[in-house]
Amino acid sequence: MKIPRALALLFAALFVANGLALRAEEKSLLAPDGTLYSVRSGLAADIGVSAAGINPGDNLIEWTFLAQDGKHGLGIIPNTVSANPKTNLDLAFDAQSGSLVLLWKEDLSVLNVLHLGLFKVGVWKSLDLLPSLGFAHAYNPQMLLSHQVIHMLDDAGKDGWKTRSILSVVWWEESHTLQARYAPIFLDDDTSASDVAVYDLPTMVGSEGADGYGDTPPASYAYPSLQLEGPGGGILANFTDLTKGRDFVVRVNYPSDLGAVNSKSWLRRRIPVFGVALDAPMPIINGSGMMSAVATVIGPSYNPTLVWSEEKAVKFLRYDTATGKWSNVRSIALGDDMSKDRAYALVRDMAAKN
Repeated sequence: MKIPRALALLFAALFVANGLALRAEEKSLLAPDGTLYSVRSGLAADIGVSAAGINPGDNLIEWTFLAQDGKHGLGIIPNTVSANPKTNLDLAFDAQSGSLVLLWKEDLSVLNVLHLGLFKVGVWKSLDLLPSLGFAHAYNPQMLLSHQVIHMLDDAGKDGWKTRSILSVVWWEESHTLQARYAPIFLDDDTSASDVAVYDLPTMVGSEGADGYGDTPPASYAYPSLQLEGPGGGILANFTDLTKGRDFVVRVNYPSDLGAVNSKSWLRRRIPVFGVALDAPMPIINGSGMMSAVATVIGPSYNPTLVWSEEKAVKFLRYDTATGKWSNVRSIALGDDMSKDRAYALVRDMAAKN
């Protein structure tokens, strides 16, 4: 029962056939040096872009910056002007490599593609996270920046240490199989599109992508997540494996002792090492029509807490490692003395400490 994909195909076809676009989307980020970056996607006419070669009905992404010294500028992200809507904007900034990263999804008529824009040394570079075979659709992409201390040997055999920046991206994908997928991007390296490897997360737990949903509601599987494990640079990924009907938290690490350039260790420097931290029953979340995205907080015992909002409440579901069961759905009523942001903060604080 592939309702989400069928709806996606229908909406995409309507967008292309009628020249419609989603409402303009905006995202902002403050860099450590105080520079404010902003991006906006939508129709050129709605954003107010007027330039040679751009039609009012074109969809595009505009970016701006404002530095502490008053210097400012704006422009169009390269290769974003087309008839296709751009959604799910997300920004990250890595001070160590001086990289501004933009993640977005482009909706085509029969598939969509995740794109990464990397702004470094005054130049934008595009890195596409290509879908697997078939008419693929990506949902709910999320990215996380982490840093890892690595040991190397120079040409003279002397020890050296440095910190490298790793950008991790996770999303749910529907194609010939249904599964969560993961891609790492190494911001310190001169990365090109051909360097980006994409991993099927079910494969990392001895499974494979599913060929159907059954009666599982989308909120139970469509929101894989990433979280830092601690100051050492380790990453935790939470995802549902529909084939096994299980929910997994996996540790994602990378080799830290790289040795000399061209050694076996060096050649494996970008290959992730996956380890299962939690294997739990699949949660079942029956959300209403007002339901928002499902966020995940992984606690100190690797027990996930899932949190989402509905029209008048923030709700959460928590896995108990002691009993091996998910709790009943619990809620915080929203009102004048309880905002959505405050309720989310309370749930996140509880989940992170228990």
